[in-house]
Amino acid sequence: MKVLDFHIHMGRREHLTPHFIAYYKEVLSQDVLELMDGITPQAFNDYLASEGVEKGVLLCEYSPFATGVIPSEFTAQFCRNTSRLIPFGSIDLDSEIDAGLQTEKCIKDLGCRGLKLLPSYGRYYPNDPRILPAYEAAQTLGVPIMFHTGTSLFPGTRVRYANPLLLDDVADDFPDLDIIMCHGGRPFWYREAAWMLMRHKRVYIDISGIPPKQLPGIFPKLEQFADRFVFGSDWPNIPSIAEQARRIRELPLRSTTIDAILWDNGARLLGLDS
Repeated sequence: MKVLDFHIHMGRREHLTPHFIAYYKEVLSQDVLELMDGITPQAFNDYLASEGVEKGVLLCEYSPFATGVIPSEFTAQFCRNTSRLIPFGSIDLDSEIDAGLQTEKCIKDLGCRGLKLLPSYGRYYPNDPRILPAYEAAQTLGVPIMFHTGTSLFPGTRVRYANPLLLDDVADDFPDLDIIMCHGGRPFWYREAAWMLMRHKRVYIDISGIPPKQLPGIFPKLEQFADRFVFGSDWPNIPSIAEQARRIRELPLRSTTIDAILWDNGARLLGLDS
């Protein structure tokens, strides 16, 4: 059974804010920072292979108030020489460059396969007029956009911007745009995220950060919407991607649903099955 991990973080210490580095040291460990500083693309490719990950989406981000800035250029370069690693770009809403042009550069020039946006880290609402050209460009180019939804304990975060219902406007105004709600609105807004699946046919939930055994209880209609959930580990925030995938396989769900979560849905979003 193939695994596509749709939610992996990769950056260097130089990309992170001092307060986020301090948080990392306290909550995770200094070893994680040293690992991310020293790991090469080939070594990370080999690590994912050893964890049973066929494809991994590496996320950059623009969140100067919270975690820091991992440039799209860095992520694209890191993924360049291996087919296992898939880069997702991001945009700077404070830039003088139009968000649509930034999106086109990420996709057309850098080879990114989508965008990752973090409204609660950047302190903006998803329907901010500055972002609309990015949505238009992504819809035209046929690439998905991931949004952080739900809580975060990182210093500098403003949680009010992370309610999944704030994406209702975006999904309505850009009906051909694939939208992925990272973390499914954890934990305050699981019901809102589930409602978004019922309302919009191109809205998905990335299950990263949700304990696998809790999934059937959190999303009782998971099987009904089996084509709208994608697997994500949130590495390096979990000790083992393979273990996380194993726990998904052990859930009391149809085998076709498990296949859809671990591979099929993500592969479809990225055009890997065409």
